[in-house]
Amino acid sequence: MNKISIIIAGILVFFLGAAPPAHCQQGQGKYVTLKYGSQEVLRSFDDQIYLGRSLRSMMQKNTVTVQDEVLAKVDLVVEKAETVLDMFPNKLHFTLILLPDSDGVSRVFYQNYHKRVNYLSFYSLSQKAIYISVDDANIHILAHEIGHAIVDHYFKVRPPYNIHELMAQFVEKHITD
Repeated sequence: MNKISIIIAGILVFFLGAAPPAHCQQGQGKYVTLKYGSQEVLRSFDDQIYLGRSLRSMMQKNTVTVQDEVLAKVDLVVEKAETVLDMFPNKLHFTLILLPDSDGVSRVFYQNYHKRVNYLSFYSLSQKAIYISVDDANIHILAHEIGHAIVDHYFKVRPPYNIHELMAQFVEKHITD
């Protein structure tokens, strides 16, 4: 190899090696595999998901890390959403991917479906995954997407999209009741 090829190869290795994967950290909850790119994104998401007094009183008290707290919050929202829908699917498990902003959500949606959107979050039926913008996250958006995951896991034959959406909206509306 000549000198220029070695330099180019070195630069490629440096830049490819220096670019962190989009979701380099993860944690496991009762219902969810949580994926996120940095502690900053995780902390921001934790701050955005305000449970309110009644839900907060039901949360586990043994959270040590921010990741533990986020996983406990998500598990609690799942259980409350199941109660709201009166649907308790067997083996409910999905992936929750935290993206810094809605541009990230739009990029992922375009990569997966080749369609441009301006969503704050979405549930991928084929991947069993929720993608959510941390900048825009709140308990209602999270509950809405979890509602989609529950409906998806509950029925053997997927209901029509409009019914799916109505059930997710119902969860969103009643999550803090």
